[in-house]
Amino acid sequence: MAALKELFKGATKKSISKVDEYVDLDLSDYEEVIENEPAEMYIRIAELNNLNELPDLKKEVYDGNMLLVDISLLKRDKFNLDRAIKELKQVVEDVHGDIAGVGEEQVIVAPMGVRIDRSKIFGGK
Repeated sequence: MAALKELFKGATKKSISKVDEYVDLDLSDYEEVIENEPAEMYIRIAELNNLNELPDLKKEVYDGNMLLVDISLLKRDKFNLDRAIKELKQVVEDVHGDIAGVGEEQVIVAPMGVRIDRSKIFGGK
């Protein structure tokens, strides 16, 4: 207990009063502007659990959006996984986009005008 008193011995009311100088910023004015502005492309996050979800994912790419797809649940069924990846590759060819795996459980699907750089910025190749 004496050690704790010694640690906090230097704290004075003067140092505590600096907390009162904190200014709370209201960023809602800026957020509203961002929300109201349309975007040319969205990055959509998806889970691919079965082949029935493929039409929705393909539509997103045809609409010009980028997908980050979690394929971890579909990996249990190699046949369906291969078929899903083949269909996504076909969409990428149709729109002149790009597709790449990220780790073992995710795939990035990019629309036209976007290329995926497969080299790492940090952590080696």
